[in-house]
Order: sequence, then C-alpha cells, then structure tokens
Amino acid sequence: MNLLRSFRTWLFLRNVDRRVYRKHPQLRERAEAIAAARQNHRKTKQLQEDQQNDMLRLLRENM
Repeated sequence: MNLLRSFRTWLFLRNVDRRVYRKHPQLRERAEAIAAARQNHRKTKQLQEDQQNDMLRLLRENM
C-alpha cells in the first residue's frame, strides 16, 4: 500500500513538473543547473534560492 502511494505521488509530481517546465522553460534550465552542480559537488544554495524566487514570482503573477 505504501509503495503504491509513493508511486502515485511520484507520478503526480512528475506530471506537474512537465507542465510547469513546458510553460516556463527557464525553470527547467535552472533545475538542470542545480542537478549538474550536485553531480560536480558544487554549492547549490544560490541556485535553489533563485529557483524558489522565480517560482514564487510566477505563483503571485497567476493569482
């Protein structure tokens, strides 16, 4: 049961990400930059804060 719930949550979030990234490609680019920084063991805090600020801005614009 727990595994099924985890899978459903993962599937839902994946679909949300796809829709958001199609509409706002700059968010996908930043997410890819964060993933690359993690792989290369570089700091990601500033990238994550920028991503969060962009997402908050987009949410406020659409309300």
